[in-house]
Amino acid sequence: MNKYTLLLFGLFLFCIQAFGQDSLLTINMAVQSAYDRNAELQQLYAQLKQKENARRMETGISAPEISYFKEGISSGPGDAFDEQRITISQEIDFPLTTAYRMKGLAEEVKAVELRIKARENEIKAAVKSKYVEVLYALRLQKSRQNQLKLSQELYNAVYTKFETGMGNGIDLANAELQLEQSKNDLDQTEWTLHQARYGLFFAMGLPVEEQKYSIQFSDTLAATDIEISQIMTLAVQENQPDYLSAEHELMATDFYIKEARSNILPDIRLNLYTQDYGSGYDYKGFEVGLRIPIWYPLDQRGKINTALARQEEIQWKQQEIRLDMKKQIEYAWHNYSVSRKIIERYNNTMQDKAAHLQSLTLRAYQLGEVDLLNLLNAQRTYLMSEESYLVALRDYYLQLIALEKYLDEDLVY
Repeated sequence: MNKYTLLLFGLFLFCIQAFGQDSLLTINMAVQSAYDRNAELQQLYAQLKQKENARRMETGISAPEISYFKEGISSGPGDAFDEQRITISQEIDFPLTTAYRMKGLAEEVKAVELRIKARENEIKAAVKSKYVEVLYALRLQKSRQNQLKLSQELYNAVYTKFETGMGNGIDLANAELQLEQSKNDLDQTEWTLHQARYGLFFAMGLPVEEQKYSIQFSDTLAATDIEISQIMTLAVQENQPDYLSAEHELMATDFYIKEARSNILPDIRLNLYTQDYGSGYDYKGFEVGLRIPIWYPLDQRGKINTALARQEEIQWKQQEIRLDMKKQIEYAWHNYSVSRKIIERYNNTMQDKAAHLQSLTLRAYQLGEVDLLNLLNAQRTYLMSEESYLVALRDYYLQLIALEKYLDEDLVY
């Protein structure tokens, strides 16, 4: 083999390896894709920029005004006047009012940041759940392929006995129906898999042109087998981003109420000017003015009432968040606990015993020691235990993912 052939062969292997890497979609890649393409999350990022820039605009310092003033202009020839001056004017909100407004905006920025964190947790949980559904569909498809294999073995055994005159037509018809039903079940899993795949692609925001059949998925997932008490799980409710976001919104409304009430204090106006009495701008002056809010009860009462109503709204929102979190945590915890027991029971006892029972019953049927009904019951027990295990395994991962949102750590990866 010459060097040119070796080079081509190496390039061929590299291309195969690169294609395999590109077509493998891991759970972390799916989550990152959703972060980058989720419209609601990007809107929240845009809102965060708006809030951050609002702090630069709401400083309480208006744009300065430059004016030119001329007084005592003579109506006769020449350019006689008594006084002319150039003035720079600056209006400033009362400092306490500005301080409350800036603190309120700062709390709103923190609230949006926490809403982003909460939304990221929701996106991660949604994408991971869809990924688990895909893996469940793949495992179910393999299980149905095994079911078809067992049905084929059953049919072969019944047909052999029928051909030798030891069986009857009823058993053969029953075996044929069992075989056809297994084929139907296997075909149904194809739709289940496609439904799961496209559900994942949608959650990822994957463009249509990138949704290819060549995409492969990880065969297994790693999971943290957590031993956590129900009380400890519920204790972290008030540390959740959604709840903390509402807490900062509540603090923001409190500052806005103080801002509205502080408007009873006067705003400040400063004027600096240079004067010319006919011999040049040789004189300087300044002026300080206060804007007295004599109409305060009319124009500020509405602002105060609006802020108080907003505060009440957020308090009810917090209550809703707390109740919903408790429900979701309770549900996820109990379902996780039940699923883990089913998985452990299947792995420790049921899997081997069901497979052994099915194998022994098939052998006994071939020897004429049991009838077809016993064989069908043994197969049904084996298949039902496997399907229950797959459902429990799916629920186990789904509830771990649900708990991730509240524990703020990756339990499934």
